[in-house]
Amino acid sequence: MGKCSAPAVGSRLSLEWQGLNAELYLSRCQVDTPDDLVRSTWAKVESRREAVGSVVDFGAGDGRFAHHGRYSDYNGYEIDARRADGAVLPPHARLTHACAFASRLSNADLCIGNPPFVRNQDLPEGWSEKVAAELRERSGVALSGLANAWQYFFLLSLLSTADDGICALVIPFEWVSRPSAAKIRDFIARHGWSVDVYRLPDEVFDSVLTTASVTVVDKRDRSGRWRFFDERGDGEIVELLSTTGSAVGHVEYMSRTARRGRARAMRGLSPGTQKVFTLTEAERARLGLAVGRDVVPCVTSLRLLGADACELDRPTFEAAFRFAGQKCWLIRPDGTPSRTLQAYLDSVPANAVATSTCLERDVWWRFSLPPVPVALVATCFKGRVPKAVRNTVGAIAVGGVAGIHDADREWARAFLLHFASLGLDERIVAHANGLRKVEINQLNTLLAEFDGVTASDV
Repeated sequence: MGKCSAPAVGSRLSLEWQGLNAELYLSRCQVDTPDDLVRSTWAKVESRREAVGSVVDFGAGDGRFAHHGRYSDYNGYEIDARRADGAVLPPHARLTHACAFASRLSNADLCIGNPPFVRNQDLPEGWSEKVAAELRERSGVALSGLANAWQYFFLLSLLSTADDGICALVIPFEWVSRPSAAKIRDFIARHGWSVDVYRLPDEVFDSVLTTASVTVVDKRDRSGRWRFFDERGDGEIVELLSTTGSAVGHVEYMSRTARRGRARAMRGLSPGTQKVFTLTEAERARLGLAVGRDVVPCVTSLRLLGADACELDRPTFEAAFRFAGQKCWLIRPDGTPSRTLQAYLDSVPANAVATSTCLERDVWWRFSLPPVPVALVATCFKGRVPKAVRNTVGAIAVGGVAGIHDADREWARAFLLHFASLGLDERIVAHANGLRKVEINQLNTLLAEFDGVTASDV
């Protein structure tokens, strides 16, 4: 059995970490794993191995995974000295205060733990590029630029275990279908390792808005088998038919460039910060901004629309958005602003627009307005299907509202009738707390499925 060893002092990635502003990263990633979950993760390992030799835990926190299981040697990596220094550990266990990616392990018998869940937007500047290059050198896998922190740790874990080793990690369940994790799924499939994914109850992590899983990758089992389970609050484990739990499985992802049909889906505009670029009716009136000249209609959510709404016309827009206190006006960033609009832009404090999107522009507020979609679709939903409406008011889709483009109104009417009849809750992987999220490229797949259907067919 292999033995885990600490990285050499002064290793390149450890030193590089010291030059990064990691405070936001550390504040987002420190979520303690409940003891019951630590025990159940170890139970999944012990059902496959009576005992293990060397154990590595990347992102170990206070080393709580060291207090369970049967092993001969445990080494946890923790970059946050505040977590590592005060840890009390059992014999044969130690914590190394270093960046996990300074490690060059390849022979651990087990990698276990709960890697940091930090969105790619919140990773320290330059960190993902450095880590991705290290992992690509070792594996040939180029992770997506949209990868969140846990995906880097997941690939590191796979690389750090021996050929007959095992990984048991607490990671988001969505990895089983999301495009950003496709390279990791492909890497596992090429090696033929078996995979068991246990979807956990949402209440396991109250503060994390994603459905978690315990994912077990067994390198010793070269059957290439993938299985999915629902682990319920009472401890019962039920095997699922697919990633969604249904017989049909999840909607596949089709890129916009691959979409050959007449209509295509586009994500809602991300202007840089909705707090500045979108306004309520009261804010617009107070600032004296004129509709059409200074602002245009927009929609950031369809939540307040009734379940039977099928069209966003002028009366519906005014009742559900304009006079309901909702963000419904997008400032016009094109052309020469009026003196009134320029006065508003000049009044915005610099720290309010210190976002990567705004900072990348020559002028922080100037960008091209996207086209007006013929239909609007909510990307997050509960129930059978997301809300979707024809867009006859001409609103710009913003944030979590997607737009359907390059179609006429009659085609859009037919598609939305078809869309409302779908049982997408059986075809979309659970996101969190009963919430599902349909991605843009999944909408493109649904549009492709609808190709050839006419209004008279619906």
